[in-house]
Amino acid sequence: MIHDPDALRPREAVLQHLLDGITEFIVLKDGKGRWLVANQAVVNTYGLQDLDFLGKTDLELLALRPEHESAYRYNIKTDEQAWAHGSALTVYKQFEIDGRMNTWEVVKLPRFTPDGARDQLLIVSRNITDRVEAEAALRDNEQKYRLIAENMTDIIGTRNARGILTYLSPSLEYQLGHRPEDYVGRQPGRLIHPDDMLILQQTSPTDIGCLDVHTRPVRCRLKNSAGEYRWFEITRALTREQNTSSYQVVFACRDIHERVHYEQQLQDMAYRDPLTGVANRRQLLDSLQDLINTTPARLAVLYLDVDHFKGINDHFGHDIGDELLISLAHRLGQQTGGNDLVARIGGDEFVVVLSNTDHEKARRVADQLCTTLARPWHIKGSEYRTTSSIGMAFYPDDGQHVHTLLNRADQALFRAKNAGRACVMVYDPTMR
Repeated sequence: MIHDPDALRPREAVLQHLLDGITEFIVLKDGKGRWLVANQAVVNTYGLQDLDFLGKTDLELLALRPEHESAYRYNIKTDEQAWAHGSALTVYKQFEIDGRMNTWEVVKLPRFTPDGARDQLLIVSRNITDRVEAEAALRDNEQKYRLIAENMTDIIGTRNARGILTYLSPSLEYQLGHRPEDYVGRQPGRLIHPDDMLILQQTSPTDIGCLDVHTRPVRCRLKNSAGEYRWFEITRALTREQNTSSYQVVFACRDIHERVHYEQQLQDMAYRDPLTGVANRRQLLDSLQDLINTTPARLAVLYLDVDHFKGINDHFGHDIGDELLISLAHRLGQQTGGNDLVARIGGDEFVVVLSNTDHEKARRVADQLCTTLARPWHIKGSEYRTTSSIGMAFYPDDGQHVHTLLNRADQALFRAKNAGRACVMVYDPTMR
């Protein structure tokens, strides 16, 4: 406050009132360090309410308020630094208030006379204790999270709004053999399987209203340093970048390669014949229904078995019978195309579905199969001979439903058996 406020002119009284309403510390000193002006915040903090402090130096005030010795000596030291600096100088000081250590950001602005002598020193101090404590807490949290990220096996990372990677945890090298620094600052595309890029783009968090909300986990394949792809489950969240209005995506990648492999094994058990490795009845029904639903072209369903298979099992044993079925499934796969389906539906019964075909082409394939399956089988050093009978039905001519087609192909097989076996019969309505 200004000395002798009762004698102040009205304009100066208004100025003092304004200064007292400011929470920052404001002090004006002359060239010799004597206090000329101080606002109420300074008076309250230094306990100067009952002192005639104006016109006194920090050293003189120290004698009156020794409990603030460290603050006054710091003032003297930094005042000299500001005069020597010759322009605005920012310094920081700490002292205890009510048992709490407070931090102040102090700006000291010296002013000189035209001949270069010290004139006045304006000091503005701001209490930044809350900010300092918040920043310290943030640093502690960042250190904790970084410690976690750098010592976990999951890959942790961030990317900015342009898709550029801004951080990758050291676990990238453990999981994939890549050094994080080789990918930070780049797009992640080189790591991701091309077939998985679209699903990642479609599920990427973009809605600002979803800040800090994790997206549904997505599976994708990431390439390791050996050029092999491994399955990972990726979780992402949109967060605001510190001290900016921009946003970034934080992601975590967990290795699920073994889980996917196990799931594939379960899938194979559910849809594959365990003996021959071809599709089982369940997959046949599902796949044939999918073909009927999605293709406008004709389909041919071939129903076949091994003539007199029971006698082979009875005479040579089930081990030989199983090996024959495995070899038969292999020959069927060799004789059909990549878009065709081979399935074992029980015992020695197999079904072959020829897609996108016509009567003539399908009949040629069936005749060729009949000939191929009559060739000798070489099993465990011995030769065995069998034949196969084949019944055939067409979609949509002979039926538009899965079970109807299979039933009519089976009726054609029955007619082939009655015709002497080792032949092909095509379904016609007289077989009903």
